[in-house]
Amino acid sequence: MKQVFKIILTLVFPLTIILFGTITKWRYVYVEDGPDDFLYGFPLTFICKGWHTSMSLQIFVSELLFDFFVYFIFTLTIVAIIEKFIKPIAVGKYFKFGLYGIATFILLLYGLVFSNPDNIFEIKKDFKYKEVRNGYKFVWQQDKR
Repeated sequence: MKQVFKIILTLVFPLTIILFGTITKWRYVYVEDGPDDFLYGFPLTFICKGWHTSMSLQIFVSELLFDFFVYFIFTLTIVAIIEKFIKPIAVGKYFKFGLYGIATFILLLYGLVFSNPDNIFEIKKDFKYKEVRNGYKFVWQQDKR
């Protein structure tokens, strides 16, 4: 049991943050009674542009937490399969330091983005939309209409 918590804290949790912060799914949608927009998140959409002012976001908290949980379970499953069936994982001190450094940087960036006072936080999406196109991307890639 102690070994499981050690693996979760040293490997699974920082990898989850890194994956969650860098890889996502985009959807170009026609919003009912709203502008055409991109929605982001996998498997559920949890973020889109704010429609009330530029440089703002709409963040849907329940979808965000569910998505993070899915990423966590996926990462935990992959690490557990590697640990049990392929080879026991030994995380070096410098590798762990690097993982935590990248994860902390991503958390700080998300904290900076989410701290914008113009952002709207809602429990869940309250609008209907029709999906036109979708795809996967790294966060730093440009959106293509």
